[in-house]
Amino acid sequence: MAANDNVTSYTLKPAFAAKVGDHIKLAVEAENGTNFKIVATAEQFDALKGDLQSILAEGDAKAEATE
Repeated sequence: MAANDNVTSYTLKPAFAAKVGDHIKLAVEAENGTNFKIVATAEQFDALKGDLQSILAEGDAKAEATE
């Protein structure tokens, strides 16, 4: 994603996912009440999941290194 000064950040409440046909729908509500519905392929969510797992594992490794 390209850098953009016009990006709005939202603090999210719980999200829900469901498989619909060959896509996955992710429904998310932000703290301010804004609702999002994201539709993506399983492959797109797998890539996102991999990115998130790497980020979390990196954070865990840094926390263990400082103990």
